Amino acid sequence: MCAALVGCAVPQRDVVDIAEPAQVPVPPPELPPPPVIEAPPAGPRRPEPLAVPPATPAVQTSAQILQRHMPDYPAALADEGVEGQVIAVFYVGEAGTPEDVRIERSPHPLLSKAVLDALKGWRFEPARSADGRPVRTRMRLPFRFQGE
Repeated sequence: MCAALVGCAVPQRDVVDIAEPAQVPVPPPELPPPPVIEAPPAGPRRPEPLAVPPATPAVQTSAQILQRHMPDYPAALADEGVEGQVIAVFYVGEAGTPEDVRIERSPHPLLSKAVLDALKGWRFEPARSADGRPVRTRMRLPFRFQGE
């Protein structure tokens, strides 16, 4: 810049090279030792006794429906067009009555209630063992609700 001008002198400057920062090795962080999993002690082990459910006699004949009352289709649901299948699961007791009734699947709580109420009036000839004794057995019944 000053070279074109006569009598101009550019003061000389010291040139300093800027070096890249020195790479200082960084030691890896101290990691905790891995957990130790100990093997169980050697030697014979006795298995723990399992609770054995009481044996149920073999069923010779299945439970048969003697008296049934079909569930009422709730009018409000019929008017709304709510349809579907309710599946009830229960036991037929030794006396021939439904026990431990539960709903496995239902499209609406009111349909479930209709099935539960109806099953209270059902009566069965209980299943029988080979020697003729009544046996408590499980049943699964579908109930279909369909508009006209």
